Amino acid sequence: MIEARAAVSIDASPATVWSHLEEFETLWEQSNPDHDGTWVVMDPKKPLRDDLRFFQRESVGPVKGMIKADIRDVVEERRFSWIGTCTYSLPPFPVTVTVEEGGTVQLERTAGQTRLSHRVWAHVPVTVLGIIAEKALTAIGDIEREAYEHTLVELEYFKHVIEQETEI
Repeated sequence: MIEARAAVSIDASPATVWSHLEEFETLWEQSNPDHDGTWVVMDPKKPLRDDLRFFQRESVGPVKGMIKADIRDVVEERRFSWIGTCTYSLPPFPVTVTVEEGGTVQLERTAGQTRLSHRVWAHVPVTVLGIIAEKALTAIGDIEREAYEHTLVELEYFKHVIEQETEI
């Protein structure tokens, strides 16, 4: 299993942070230059709620993937999870592998700030192709470090956007 967790503290209330997290097609998409399309495929597109489905095309380190996921366990202004499948390719190899992956986004109020964290995980299938892919990702680079850095970039983006707006 691949797993990473990143967190930031934001000078804003959980309600303010939450309202920004609901913006999948805009702010989540813009939160990382490695994103290449984020689509909520249900109407209405917000508020965040259980069973809301989204797709996202992204790169994490050397791999490129397409995620199809559903939102779960929504507790407004506190947390939500997502779970789905992602089909990854490792250019220039003509091979793809589909993994189960997900994450949990949490907001915690701490001394006038909101701590925003995101734990992400992926289960690589226990198949010959899955084992080869996991070993290749380990040999080429530290995929857990790449996942952590990818996630941290997203959280730091939200911190910057939210704190910049509250200064005005």
